[in-house]
Amino acid sequence: MDVAEHYRGQREELSALVLGLDAGQVDTAVPGCPLWDVRQTLSHLVGVTADVCSGTMADAGQPVWTQAQVDARSDKSVQELVEEWTKRSVGFEEALPSMGFTGWVFTYDVTMHGDDIREALGLPLGSSETHRVVLDGIIDRARSRAERIGTLTLTAGDETWTLGEGQPSASLRVGSIGELARVIGARRDDDTVRALDWTGDPEPWIPVLPLFRDR
Repeated sequence: MDVAEHYRGQREELSALVLGLDAGQVDTAVPGCPLWDVRQTLSHLVGVTADVCSGTMADAGQPVWTQAQVDARSDKSVQELVEEWTKRSVGFEEALPSMGFTGWVFTYDVTMHGDDIREALGLPLGSSETHRVVLDGIIDRARSRAERIGTLTLTAGDETWTLGEGQPSASLRVGSIGELARVIGARRDDDTVRALDWTGDPEPWIPVLPLFRDR
């Protein structure tokens, strides 16, 4: 699949999920996005497609940009949000392959926020091929951080990745690719990461693994 197909698959799956929620579930707070509930998280994803298509990219990726997307849709129902997302995504998804790495950033965004919503609702994290591709991508980004520390092996289920070269100084094992993506995607705080199944000293790796978290 190309990047557009990966994004589309996540959008369609998440759209089907939210359309089946009741009012209480829609208002559920999302721990991975602590300022938002489920509907507001969906509003952000819809707003990204609208802003990219309209060229509204000042402060792109910054809190002021994402919160404006949410605020602009504060009176929208989930049904209306999904309808807008479906409409806006036609041109957006067509353009993704031409965006290079940025296209994958948007695919990361929809995949990670989909799991933010699943986790908030007490549902299993995703395990699709897109989740594997996204995880590979964020592990690659973590590798550049690891170079100055040593070598770490990461295991999720029966899959293993290595950061660095040479004999591993530590290893981390989690139960699923979804959980590993939560760790590297900064959805777990330091104490939670520290308490995971480590071999060796986790402390040098605690500042390295959570990408996208300000330190």
